[in-house]
Amino acid sequence: MTQPQAEMLDLYRAGLKTAADLLKTSLENAERLQNQQLVAIRTAIVEQSKTASELGSARTIDELLTAQSRLAGAQIERALGYWSEIFQVAGQNQMAAIGQVQQHMTRMSETLAQAVTATTAAAGVKVPEKKQESRKSA
Repeated sequence: MTQPQAEMLDLYRAGLKTAADLLKTSLENAERLQNQQLVAIRTAIVEQSKTASELGSARTIDELLTAQSRLAGAQIERALGYWSEIFQVAGQNQMAAIGQVQQHMTRMSETLAQAVTATTAAAGVKVPEKKQESRKSA
């Protein structure tokens, strides 16, 4: 196998590894999301039984309306907290995926640069060196 073919095989292998890593991250994040959902459901069940006992112990219409107001506020707060957590997890998932893609692209560009250098060296072609420009501050 020639050098460029071996490097392309390495590049292909790195791409497959990155795809597998992204899938693993995605599955881990789905698991974390499901665990958060289970916690939210368990909390809702506990709160529901507290609600039922409060409503059952109300003796007057005022006590009943007060309990209902308190419960409605708690339910809205719980719902907003749940959606906030969902969006936070989604953002973390996207950040992790973007980070992995950036790492893969960096590795891929380095591998391609090495392949080009090796190919041009094997062909005897001289590659002009990049000149670093110095910037003068005003």
